[in-house]
Amino acid sequence: MTPGKHQAGASATLRDHLRSATMAAHDLLDHAMQAASGWQTRSDYARFLALQHAARAPLETWLADHAPADLTPPVQTPLLAADLTALGMGLPPACAPFDPRQTALDPGGRSPAGAALGTAWVLAGSALGNRAIARQVARIGGGAWPAAFLEDAAMMAFWQALRARIDQPAAPEEAAGAAHAAEAVFAHFLAATDAKQGADTIRESLAS
Repeated sequence: MTPGKHQAGASATLRDHLRSATMAAHDLLDHAMQAASGWQTRSDYARFLALQHAARAPLETWLADHAPADLTPPVQTPLLAADLTALGMGLPPACAPFDPRQTALDPGGRSPAGAALGTAWVLAGSALGNRAIARQVARIGGGAWPAAFLEDAAMMAFWQALRARIDQPAAPEEAAGAAHAAEAVFAHFLAATDAKQGADTIRESLAS
């Protein structure tokens, strides 16, 4: 890790720290997600929802076990399940548990400073991108594709509430812990997309 990687300036807000620390990972995930699924066809969209469900289930479990109530985003796997059912698809198996070293419990039974905050920030912030995707899905699918997950108002409300907290300067320990956790969430999603692409490659080879 390079010195100052998680430092966006002495007067930076926590949001500045998080964005600076995860900018490259965020761009990489955007490209990987579209390569692994996309939403240009109905089947593409179903793969996108399945990938989201598989990746988010372990994250929601970790947050339920380790995050305080005010840093526990609304669960979205039920919305994803409803959308997949409407598309005639079953639920995918969940990804590996989300258990990064930097978010392990300390001897006192508490999560390190910022771990839950960084994890919640990534999930809540994705609601902004989901709204943009929802508009594309509505256009491409002619309004016929289910979009309960993409249009989730509860997650958007949680994001707006979280902004009041992250738009303030943060203590160095909390900023570092939040940034490490956020990076771990992006890595978790990237691993999910890699697994999805690998499974698709195997299925294609067996079918040929």
